[in-house]
Amino acid sequence: MTRRTLLDRLLGRRRNQPSRPAAVPADTSIRAARVGDVVVVRNLDLEYDDAYLVIERIRRYAGTGTEWWEAVASDGRRQLWLEWSFDRGELFVTAATGRRPTSLEAIGLPEDDLNALDEERSIDNGVILDGRRYSYRNSFEAFYHQDNRPGGERFYLWEFTADDGQQTLSVIKYAGAPYEAYFSDVISPDDVLLYPGERPETEQGRR
Repeated sequence: MTRRTLLDRLLGRRRNQPSRPAAVPADTSIRAARVGDVVVVRNLDLEYDDAYLVIERIRRYAGTGTEWWEAVASDGRRQLWLEWSFDRGELFVTAATGRRPTSLEAIGLPEDDLNALDEERSIDNGVILDGRRYSYRNSFEAFYHQDNRPGGERFYLWEFTADDGQQTLSVIKYAGAPYEAYFSDVISPDDVLLYPGERPETEQGRR
């Protein structure tokens, strides 16, 4: 075996099965994520504790003076959705191991109640779902900026947080589409570790 062949084997990486990263970047926060990076999330789900997931997509959203991001990461067998934003200057992170939308009917939240919450806009209001109370946080018009382009696709968003602080509920409505409800777990930013990966040139420096 030639020296070059041996070097190639030592440095080779199996596709969709990233090896354990050798070094941690200066900023290991999810806020520094780019497509191609590897993310590790601890204390979320036993199946994911030792998973090294490659970030495949990052989406940016904006509305009413706020921005937030969503990353989709996978190791070929498992997928994870991470969202992050800044709440009063603090990094706020949620995670979901499943991202199928749930209808309002399925969670027992009538559309009239949702509209009433939007009209009253009181953080004292909330909804009880499966015995857990979710407090109303906000509702507003927002935009999905595909590929970080200006303009964006408009939708309406309702935000709720479980009173125990462990879960969020988001309800979104695009024009001409049904309401969609999503649940996510609130996680500590310290439980998310980011490693630099093989970033496509089009993703270098782009969020």
